[in-house]
Amino acid sequence: MILENRDLINKIDKSDMLSLLENFDSQCLKASSIDVGKISPDVFDHIIFAGMGGSAIVGDILKQIVEVHSKIPFIVHRNYGLPPYATSKTLIFTVSYSGNTEETLSAFKEAMKLGCKIISLSSGGELEKISKKQGIKHIKIPSGQPPRCSLGYMFFPLAKLLEKFGYIEKVNTMKIVEMARSYAKIYGVDSMENKAKEIAKVMHGKNVIVYSGELLASAALRWKTQIAENSKQMTSINFFPELNHNEIMAWNFPFSVLKNCVVFLLRDKDDNDRIRLRMDLTIKIIREKGIQVYEVESEGQDIVERIFSLIILGDWISFYLALLNGVDPTEIKEISYLKKELAST
Repeated sequence: MILENRDLINKIDKSDMLSLLENFDSQCLKASSIDVGKISPDVFDHIIFAGMGGSAIVGDILKQIVEVHSKIPFIVHRNYGLPPYATSKTLIFTVSYSGNTEETLSAFKEAMKLGCKIISLSSGGELEKISKKQGIKHIKIPSGQPPRCSLGYMFFPLAKLLEKFGYIEKVNTMKIVEMARSYAKIYGVDSMENKAKEIAKVMHGKNVIVYSGELLASAALRWKTQIAENSKQMTSINFFPELNHNEIMAWNFPFSVLKNCVVFLLRDKDDNDRIRLRMDLTIKIIREKGIQVYEVESEGQDIVERIFSLIILGDWISFYLALLNGVDPTEIKEISYLKKELAST
């Protein structure tokens, strides 16, 4: 079986994403030691996180943590420019792993015009160059790997900054490091009884639907984006309670599509009681139509650990699903084509 054979894996995983997954604990540990410098206390009306793709997911995670610990509005902005409510009282994180993401650079330049409090993060590129030239605080992270595999490098320095601003409590980095180290063994290639492998097998050749409550929305989105980029497979997501007001009715037609669907429900111990009831009823409705539904519970004490528990699991699932699909998990031909064509226009 390919999922247990490192020689066969190496033939497909040409850029060795496996090593990045196996060493995610080391990445988190290194990221926690990145110097973010001193912070001048200030009062902001809101926070905007400007980023795309593998960088933006960091904003989704931080947004959830901020909302647990603080009352300040936190907006993840995936677009050019900035929303019209951005002002000099806006704290904005402009995050691009490469430092050359055109949407993020557009937001960065607009933030400079508006006089926002800007903090940038990248591994180099234009974002670092302009930040240094303009005297804007910039956090540099290691380069040389796909942005989607650099979650630790982007998350921990920004979490440290938000802690210094007083918007979140201190993140227990070692808990995440220990979790990643443990999961690398539990979900790794050499592990036979392996939830990540089993879920990948269930997803293979299926229309995958991922549902969650608001608490795990960032984890659900990470599953979708990782399956898209790594596995090259379509996945859709939706969230409770909204999906109960519309999408639940879609589980009727077309049956030719629905019969090949599989649903994964991400659950958290702190889901609202009414949300948990909605989940139970929704599972009943879908299963009665002959559709497979699998429930996956987050693990860990605080919300950071629980989100990361599902993100790490999802990353391993997407890797194994890529192998089952016979595709290199690192290759992003269509994304590269889009960037090339946009750069020439």
